[in-house]
Amino acid sequence: MRPVKCVAFEGILTGRRFYGCPVQENGVNCGVVEWVDGPWPPVLQRCLSKLWEMFHEQNCGRVLDNEKFEKELSKLRTENDKLHIEDTKLVEDLSKMFYWQDGRVDKKVYQKQMEEEDFEKKKEVEEKVRLEVQMEKLKLAKE
Repeated sequence: MRPVKCVAFEGILTGRRFYGCPVQENGVNCGVVEWVDGPWPPVLQRCLSKLWEMFHEQNCGRVLDNEKFEKELSKLRTENDKLHIEDTKLVEDLSKMFYWQDGRVDKKVYQKQMEEEDFEKKKEVEEKVRLEVQMEKLKLAKE
């Protein structure tokens, strides 16, 4: 069978041409290689090595930056959701207050509704605190 013409693209061999084995079994060949080009001079090999190190360092930095960005975005979305819920509740409370001032709602009914809402808010806060504690425990266990 005819050998496959290839170009190396990793490490100090980057850019060197070679003939490789055409037989592939499960994506792996026998490893027989015949170089078309001679080895690069030592100076060029050091430069290529340094360039690949810089590439991998930058790539890892991008991954870490992306993870940090995703965490920050998640926090902002959570905060936005909380603010939206608070805004909705404030609008509802304001509407009830206007209804009460206009005499459309009995004072006792209004007070009872407000007490029930306060109780619900306290339950929600307690639930959020409990969930946050559980999430912190999971994060610590994961690390």
